Amino acid sequence: AGAGMSIKAFSDLEETLSKVDVTFGKSSASVKKWADTSIQKMGLAKQTALDATALFGDMGTGMGMNQKEAAKMGMGLTQLGADMASFKNVSIDRAQTALAGVYTGETEALKSLGVVMTETNLAEFAASKGITKKISDMTQAEKVQLRYNFVMDKTTNAQGDFARTSDSLANKTRTAKEKTKELSAQLGGKLAPIFNKILEVGTK
Repeated sequence: AGAGMSIKAFSDLEETLSKVDVTFGKSSASVKKWADTSIQKMGLAKQTALDATALFGDMGTGMGMNQKEAAKMGMGLTQLGADMASFKNVSIDRAQTALAGVYTGETEALKSLGVVMTETNLAEFAASKGITKKISDMTQAEKVQLRYNFVMDKTTNAQGDFARTSDSLANKTRTAKEKTKELSAQLGGKLAPIFNKILEVGTK
């Protein structure tokens, strides 16, 4: 049963790596390299970090962003999700769901984490940055970029919190769970060739 779980974890990682390649194209190499240290920097297994980044990136490219921009934003939001989870003491899933509002425009989940992203606040923020174009006249990609900049500006207290408090019990618990996931995938990678040979014999 343990071997089966490890092989599944490895298979999930392979599927995620494929998704990263499709989503980010030439920028996928930098995303994969960034995720190599995700367990240390964010307390997230490589598969968890890549899966979140690919999801954000897929939404970004779907709204007209180029792959390089989508990769940069996806990595930024994944790191912020880990920091928000640490700072607000919430699950990483809740933090990432809230941050998806950068793409969707949904504000309630963000509000529950202390980020009030109303149209008025966005317009005032845009004006403060010298942006004269009305939000209603912006492309989808421009709106996403504006929301991203706004959220990053309003979460400065949370940014870097995982690194600051990585020794806390809550973060150690989160990291231990993700480290188990990472080790399971690594073991699955070693078992996969044997499993594939068994499958080949069984299907002949």
